[in-house]
Amino acid sequence: MLMKRMQTILAMVLVLVLAAPAWAGKGYARPELLIETDELAKIMSQPNVRVVDGVDAGTYNRAHIPGAVNIFYQLLATLKTRKENGFPVSPQDAEKIFGEAGIDNNTLVVVYDGGEGPIASAVWFALDFFGHKNAKLLNGGFRKWMKENRPVTQQTVKVEKKKFTATSHPEKVVTLDAVKKRDKNTVLADTRSFKEFIGQDVVPGAARGGHIPGAVQLEWTNFADSLETFKSADEIKKVLEKKGITKDTHVITYCQIGLGRSTMMAMAMKLAGYDNVHEYSGSWEEWSADPRLPLEK
Repeated sequence: MLMKRMQTILAMVLVLVLAAPAWAGKGYARPELLIETDELAKIMSQPNVRVVDGVDAGTYNRAHIPGAVNIFYQLLATLKTRKENGFPVSPQDAEKIFGEAGIDNNTLVVVYDGGEGPIASAVWFALDFFGHKNAKLLNGGFRKWMKENRPVTQQTVKVEKKKFTATSHPEKVVTLDAVKKRDKNTVLADTRSFKEFIGQDVVPGAARGGHIPGAVQLEWTNFADSLETFKSADEIKKVLEKKGITKDTHVITYCQIGLGRSTMMAMAMKLAGYDNVHEYSGSWEEWSADPRLPLEK
């Protein structure tokens, strides 16, 4: 009788383990920011779900998740607006872009990219900045979706335009002035590649090579594992601690355009429970363009 009861308990535990989401056991403080491929497969056809592919139109047209609309993430990064007030784009542009994609303020939005993470995190950040409370990043993106032999298509989906109301949250970003005036308790994190950081690689849009004086180099790839899914909270914590970052540290992230690699780091931090993080929206594109501003290599 005892043996039979133990077998029943073990069977129940096994069912629970198999049914647990992929992020279970990773210790995330905010697991709701992510969605796994198996969960998306179950809900993707529901009327209030909008799947968004953040890559360029050519890549999207070659293959994408069925039902996904295309919002190229760079459409959400207007330099003029980012320099003026730190907004990724104007509220009017955000309302147009998201509304035409069939997104209103109640839509569950699932964003993905090729699997790397930065592009999807950029679209997620723009939605979050403009007050959308129900957006998730597909962990592992298109690469993981394909690896699992899930369906793809080349068919462009037509969606009904919806009304998206943009409520700006400027407290989520910092501008050039704040970066220049940052105090000694603030860590400025450069999420670009090491070659960009030391000025050996000057990418299009950068007027000069190098980095903002005092910045630490913390490439976005440090936060993803071999499958391009996010590392566990403990692993993210170890990466941050190596740079002297604790939960009390104020962190400002930047990359080339302020959306992408820097938002990837910000999302990883939030997953691990580090909430004191802001985006420098102008990023290297703005800083490098002003010859009066110093740089280091």
